[in-house]
Amino acid sequence: MSSIAEIIKAVERLGPEEFLMLRTALDRVEEGLWERELVQVTAKHRKENLTDAQIDQQVLKRRYKGRRP
Repeated sequence: MSSIAEIIKAVERLGPEEFLMLRTALDRVEEGLWERELVQVTAKHRKENLTDAQIDQQVLKRRYKGRRP
């Protein structure tokens, strides 16, 4: 069984309060990952003279590309 499958199985056993705590913790993790990625991509794109809006758009495309079916 993959790590993700094991995590999903464990999450399915959580009660509502524990699930909310997990979601809150995962949101914080995702925010940290987002910030790190944004800093890296911003530095790269600053060299290419892109605007903040262009950088944000590219990060969004890259970040959520894998979430679509």
